Amino acid sequence: MKNIVIIGAGDLGKELVWLIEDINKQKPTYLILGFLDDDLQKETYSFYGYKVLGGTDKLEELNKTTTFSVVLAIQDEKVRKQIVENHPDFDNWETIIHPTAVIASSTKVGKGNIFFPQVTVSVDSYLGNHCLFYIHATICNDCWIGNYTTIMANATVSEHAEVNSLTRLQANSIINYCAKNEKKK
Repeated sequence: MKNIVIIGAGDLGKELVWLIEDINKQKPTYLILGFLDDDLQKETYSFYGYKVLGGTDKLEELNKTTTFSVVLAIQDEKVRKQIVENHPDFDNWETIIHPTAVIASSTKVGKGNIFFPQVTVSVDSYLGNHCLFYIHATICNDCWIGNYTTIMANATVSEHAEVNSLTRLQANSIINYCAKNEKKK
């Protein structure tokens, strides 16, 4: 089993526990060590059945004594980016893929992404780092999704579309075809 720490003891953190538990039901994969959260009041608490280990400033300190991966359970795209930038020496970001998500093998998936149930990603797409793909999100073929992007529930990115970094695509919205910049792949 792989040790994992979740950054963010909030709503998305609870959902991430659910995703990891579903993954473990199919195949024991992850051992959740606990949460890191910068809300100092949470530091003495257990959250959703797991200990809050401290703030994000503890990341490197913990990494010196324990081997683990980290996933960002932070909904705000800019905050996810800031946390990654604040820890340039840490690069063990885990991608979490729910067992019902379908991702074509020819799609390039970045690090630190979260795929909720029934996400579908078609062929030859590029998915950046630290993105969130919520329930029933659909990415069609040959798409480019930038870093720190959030694709909300039931949103669709049509074929050959490009979504810039730090973008939030709202629930039930559609991004249609656009001229694609092949240099970004």
